[in-house]
Amino acid sequence: MTTAKTKIKLWPPIHVLTYTSGERRWQVACQVNGKRVREVFATKGEAETRAAEIRLKVGNEGQAAFNISPALRVEAVESAALLQPHGATIREACRYYVDHVLKYRNAPTVAEIVEKLIADTVAAGRREKTTTDLRYRLGAFAKTYGTRKLSEITLPELQAWSNDPTLSAVSRRHMLTKLSQLYHYAEKHGWCEKNIAAYVARPSIAEREPGFLTVAQAARLLECATDTDMLPYVVLGLFTGIRTNELERLTWDKVKLSEGVIIIDGAVAKTKSRRVIDLNDTAKDWVTTCAKFTGSIVDPVNFRKRKDALLRAARFGTLGKETKKEKAAGITLECWPENALRHTAATYTYALSQDAVRVSAMLGNSPDVLHRHYRGLVTKADAERFFALRPAADAAGKIVPMKQAVNQ
Repeated sequence: MTTAKTKIKLWPPIHVLTYTSGERRWQVACQVNGKRVREVFATKGEAETRAAEIRLKVGNEGQAAFNISPALRVEAVESAALLQPHGATIREACRYYVDHVLKYRNAPTVAEIVEKLIADTVAAGRREKTTTDLRYRLGAFAKTYGTRKLSEITLPELQAWSNDPTLSAVSRRHMLTKLSQLYHYAEKHGWCEKNIAAYVARPSIAEREPGFLTVAQAARLLECATDTDMLPYVVLGLFTGIRTNELERLTWDKVKLSEGVIIIDGAVAKTKSRRVIDLNDTAKDWVTTCAKFTGSIVDPVNFRKRKDALLRAARFGTLGKETKKEKAAGITLECWPENALRHTAATYTYALSQDAVRVSAMLGNSPDVLHRHYRGLVTKADAERFFALRPAADAAGKIVPMKQAVNQ
């Protein structure tokens, strides 16, 4: 009687690979926990060793399944039931929890991240105004969520927080901009997964035309500023468009009258990018009357108070808030437009030259901004009248040429 022997094949199988060069290799190919394994070895012994490791691993994991406690089995069944409607497995849920929750468990709190961001901003040499703005806006966020982790805060929570009815649409947009900066900073340091603030719906804001001074208002302001220490501030803002914050940092040694330029270096410029401004003839005539060799363009002592006094003398203020003396004199206050000097310079300079590239270089912004905000606000004739506002050639205080320009 012949007995047939059944050859038992071990798992995982080992395949012999023969290449066209005649070389032989041994491959272990199988699936473990749904993942494909395919490894090639130079010798059969190495392949058998690896196959044995896989068998041992699968055997141990299979045995472990029988050694779990009854409580853990119940928990696994309950967890699987919770995940079943979503088509997810317990392993997938655990992996997600590890990657998205446990990963950020040791991250700093919101309040701590805010302080770290501000400290790094100061260390980077950013201006005080920037850090003050960060502290104010992010401080409001930390007041609500300071003890929590950024990774714990949901998008609906952020949206609800940003919909603060006590804030204007502009303020809410500024808040969200700073909040997005906070999330980006945290993401870079591995303290949150992504910048979800970027997904919060921003309030829409109707674009307004920039407010600027009429030729008559500009002439009145110049008359009131003449023979005061506010004249350089008014003249350079009105005819060159230098920002107020830049004028507050600018010194007279950067005003090159002989060359007809003003140098706004990186320490002065808002963007910290150097630019050179050509002095037009009107600006040059005015600067000649008040230029100094050294010192600051703007005296910082009580500057805001002196500026307010100048504007009031030029009849700018809140309509209906005239004093008894002003009412008796028949004075009606006019609104002072936001950023009026810079907007006035941009409006009339662009209208006169129609050279967006040159004017944007003077202002330190893009031609696109110039087209969008200042195009077509005044005529070329208005611009010519504006730049005809020159200081009097005779005794100080008589601005005859300006009056003639206004009445043209």
